[in-house]
Amino acid sequence: MLFRVIELTQGNINNKHLYLSSIIDLFPPESIGGPNKSKQGVQIEIHCGIAEPVFTDIAGDKKIFRKRSWLGEFFQSHTLSAGSRIIIERTGANRYHIFPVRG
Repeated sequence: MLFRVIELTQGNINNKHLYLSSIIDLFPPESIGGPNKSKQGVQIEIHCGIAEPVFTDIAGDKKIFRKRSWLGEFFQSHTLSAGSRIIIERTGANRYHIFPVRG
């Protein structure tokens, strides 16, 4: 499976988002939408250790997941902070697993 590692910033924690510009090649081009919901891309499915999978696209202007509310729960449930590293792994067509680097 293909994967990428991202180091979290304080901005990620404060604003509940992930900067995806450096790893945008991991995602299918059709999952990258326009700047607002009226121009959404194809939904991707994210599994990250919280109760339910997340379905979202990528806001093309900002290169972040459009749906962001789940990231606060993800950061908290895994006790993540600025400097923590996470892995984003493609596990199937439009399906991803996001988890912290341990150790």
